[in-house]
Amino acid sequence: FSDVYQKLLKPATKALMYLEDTGGPIDLSVLESIEADFRIDIEECMAEIAMHPAIKIFEEQNKKTFNPNSTYHLRDVLFNIMKLKSTKKTATGAMSTDAEVLEGLNNPLADAILDLRKKVKLSTTYIKNIREGVDNDMRLRSSFNIIGTAAGRLSSSGVLNYQNLPRDKDSGIKKFFRAAPGYKIVQADLGTAEVYVAAALANDKFLQKAFVEELDFHSYVAHSMFKLPCEIEEVKSLYPEQRQNAKAITFGILYGAGPSKIAETANVSIEEAKRFIKLYFNQARELKTWIDSNIKFIKDNHFTYSAFGRKRRLPEAGADSRGVAAHAERSGLNFLIQSVASDVNLLGIVDTVNWVQEQDLQDEIRIFATVHDSTVAEVREDMIDTYIEALRTNLQKDRGVFINGKAITVDIETGPSWGELSDYA
Repeated sequence: FSDVYQKLLKPATKALMYLEDTGGPIDLSVLESIEADFRIDIEECMAEIAMHPAIKIFEEQNKKTFNPNSTYHLRDVLFNIMKLKSTKKTATGAMSTDAEVLEGLNNPLADAILDLRKKVKLSTTYIKNIREGVDNDMRLRSSFNIIGTAAGRLSSSGVLNYQNLPRDKDSGIKKFFRAAPGYKIVQADLGTAEVYVAAALANDKFLQKAFVEELDFHSYVAHSMFKLPCEIEEVKSLYPEQRQNAKAITFGILYGAGPSKIAETANVSIEEAKRFIKLYFNQARELKTWIDSNIKFIKDNHFTYSAFGRKRRLPEAGADSRGVAAHAERSGLNFLIQSVASDVNLLGIVDTVNWVQEQDLQDEIRIFATVHDSTVAEVREDMIDTYIEALRTNLQKDRGVFINGKAITVDIETGPSWGELSDYA
């Protein structure tokens, strides 16, 4: 534990405190504009819902206005009036109306309810919190937590949970984070980080080849598994279904999913999923050995250690219930990969923050967030190349989880705001 504390937790805590103190630049005029758009969208969505024939029947029968936020109202409309079928039930045995159920209904009213929920959440959760939380210097300061997640990844809390920010650019939320004049937002992402980590930890030559030769990973796997009659770079356009299957199988296998889960994700039969898994391990044999070895260790010891020394206790691995024990084994495997990918990114941030402070560049380079495997900063335009060179060097250092011949890929995007990024040439 002392080694983890001194080499990882202590320096990372200092670096994350620096990010927290720096804060993200907020443009309230953009926030107000997007808030007005949301208000109009919500009103239009409410009007669309109110005009639906089933809603009119509900209001006539109950002599009350339909409330889309009421589970009871929604359940009555969807399952009693419209005779739709819920795919699951709540803990009390009632038919569920959660997002998964609504998406599965494939119904215009259910879609409208989902759209309304999304817009209301974006408006209340993000716009309200950002407006109330921004400091007088127009920077938003929130917290990053280095411990606390089961998977060993960072979490965020406080005024804004950075890890939960919507990824889709259509929401507009990230546009609130706008660089000052003469600056740009710079985001660096570790490319296919968790697959890279798994390939390095397992020392699997089949998986590593995709990184060494700079191939599109999922196209490469699909091409090898399914013996596709084309060049690897053509798979994405000619065989998108096979590529998607390869992607589903890769992530399913890395996190210990069985044939039924992979079949569901890839939208194939269980028998076909079993065949895919066999084909995969015929190629990725070292990965299979590594997975089996770690699962056995977890079964025998009820804990595991990451490559950087983090410990994950897994007492459920000794449960009498095979289902409970198997879940613990999958969680342990997940931890071994996710925590390491997160720590590779975190250690790169530590070194880059130290470099910024040593060079006295705090005004020119303002690193303010890390989200999953990315690093986000506000950088003066004439310093962007210098910053990118330093950050890339630090993120690509050999920290013991490394594929000889090819460091992990770092993808760079820049733009006037966090929500308007494009590839940096």
